Amino acid sequence: MERLTEAYLIVSIAGIGIAIYTAFEYLTQNLSTCNINPQISCGGVFQSGHTSLFGIPFYATGLVWFPAVLAIGAITSKLGKTLVNSEILLPLLMVGNVFTAYLWYLELAVIHIICPLCVSLYAVNYALTGIVLIPLLRTEPEESENSASSSS
Repeated sequence: MERLTEAYLIVSIAGIGIAIYTAFEYLTQNLSTCNINPQISCGGVFQSGHTSLFGIPFYATGLVWFPAVLAIGAITSKLGKTLVNSEILLPLLMVGNVFTAYLWYLELAVIHIICPLCVSLYAVNYALTGIVLIPLLRTEPEESENSASSSS
């Protein structure tokens, strides 16, 4: 299996684990594990009243999002036979990044409290985006050599 595909799948699985833990913390209101101070507190965010959109709790989006990007990544990479398919995954992950921008807005501008578990989920989405960007950012030296030799 190619290393980028492995990295993508491992980071996706980590996202699933963090999403499950976040949902557990929210549902059980066992908030002592990530309450660092009044400004960095999962409990403060969870109890803020800004934890859902259109009646869908944000923790539920993580429970759907990370398994979905794992499955799509596995399917589009042909189960490890090729690189991660950036053309399909990048637009999908950018939707997640736009959503995390909204969640950052809620945390920083509305609630004024940062949730460490939430931020860890944002970081997972950013890491997945970085992984799928790598193949797009790689330059092909053969193409530049061919164009240089054809112009001589």
